[in-house]
Amino acid sequence: MKKVFLVLLTMVIVSSLFAVTTIKISGWPGNPDEEAAIQAGVEEFNSTHSDIQVVWEPIPGNYLETLKTRLSAGTAPDIFYVDVYFFQEFASKNVLLPLDLYIKRDKFDLNAYFPALVNAFKYNDRVYGIAKDFSTLALYYNKEIFDKYGVPYPSNNDTWFDLLDKALQLKRKGFETPIVLAADFNRVIPFILGAGGKLVDDELNTALDMPASKFGIKFYIDLVTKYGVAVEPQAVGAGWIGEALGKEKVAMGMSGPWSLGFLKGSYPDVYKKMRVVEMPSLIKKSTMVYTVSWSINKESRNKVAAWEVLKFLVTRGQEIFVEKAGVLASRKDLASKDTDPMKIPFYKGAEYAQPWSVPTPTGIFSIANDQINSRLKDLFYNKITLDEALKQIKENYPQWISGK
Repeated sequence: MKKVFLVLLTMVIVSSLFAVTTIKISGWPGNPDEEAAIQAGVEEFNSTHSDIQVVWEPIPGNYLETLKTRLSAGTAPDIFYVDVYFFQEFASKNVLLPLDLYIKRDKFDLNAYFPALVNAFKYNDRVYGIAKDFSTLALYYNKEIFDKYGVPYPSNNDTWFDLLDKALQLKRKGFETPIVLAADFNRVIPFILGAGGKLVDDELNTALDMPASKFGIKFYIDLVTKYGVAVEPQAVGAGWIGEALGKEKVAMGMSGPWSLGFLKGSYPDVYKKMRVVEMPSLIKKSTMVYTVSWSINKESRNKVAAWEVLKFLVTRGQEIFVEKAGVLASRKDLASKDTDPMKIPFYKGAEYAQPWSVPTPTGIFSIANDQINSRLKDLFYNKITLDEALKQIKENYPQWISGK
C-alpha cells in the first residue's frame, strides 16, 4: 500500500512538473493576411514556451454580443480584443483585469507606446489593456485630379479654410464633387476638437452646444450644405469613402489606413495617383484614433500565464503582425521603421489623436452615437437646422447614455 502511494505521489509530482497551461485568445476574424499573421505569432510563442501554449479562437458574427454572453456565462477566453469604442463599458463593469501590478513587477515599459494609445485603455487611472495596433484619419487626395484642374495640392499644414479654398477652386474649374464626407459623428469629432470644443463637460453632459463645438460641427456641415463642395459616398454611386476615391468620383476624402489596402487591391491604377497628408487643422491639430487592445479576462484561471502571453502579443507578436498584416504599430520603435510615405501622416496623427470614445457615466455611448448620426444625416439634407439638432441632442442625451 505504501509503495502504491509513493508511485501515485511520484506521478502527481512528475505530471505537475510537465503541466502545460493553455491560454485561449480571441477576437473577431480578420482578413487572410491578418489571420495568417496571428497564427504565425501563436506558432512562434508556442515553439518557444514549453509551459504555456496559446490557442487562437476567433469569434465570428456579432463579436461584442457573443463576448458579453460568454463573459456572463464564465466561458470567455483568457485574452481578447477590446475595441476602444466599448472599452469604457467593459472597464466599468469590472470584467477586465487591471495590469498595473504586472507592469510594475516586470518593469514593462509603457513609454514604448504612443501616449494616446496607452491612455485609450486607462480607466480610473488603471491600465486594462495594451493596444495591438491602431488607425488614425488623414486626408487622401488624387494628385492627377489636382494636376488636371491646376489646383495646389493639400499639405500637412493646411487649415480648414485651405481645404475649403482648394475644394472651391476645383468646383469653379469644373470638378463638381471635390470632397466625400460621411454623416458619422466620429468623423465630425476632429472638427469639434480642432475648433477648441469639447464632446462632454466636467459632469459628462454633452458639450456639443458650446460655441466652439458648434462652430466645428457647422463647418463640417457647411461643406455640404452651404459651399456645396462635399457629398456622401452614396451621392456618387459609392458604398463608402474608399470606393468613392477609387472610382475617382471625388478628389479628396478623410479616411484611415484601411483605404490604402482597399485601393491598392481594388483600384491599383488609382492607388498610384493617391497621396495622403495629415488632417487640416484650425486652432489645433486633431484627428481620430481607432484602436483595439489585448486585454485579460478578470476571471481567467491563469492570470500569470495570460500576462506572459499578452506581453508577447504586444512586443514580438506585434512585430510579426505589423510585418505580415501591414497595420500601424502601436509601439514607437516599430513605427519608426515604417518609412512608407503613405503611412507617415497616419503615424503623425497618433501624436495628437483623440481615441474613438466618448466618456459617459455608464460607459455606454452607442445609442447616443446612433441618434447623433441620424441628425447629422438630416443636417446634410437640410431636413433640420443645427440649432434644432443640438437642442434635441441636449434634451435626449441623458436618456441615450443611461443604458436603459
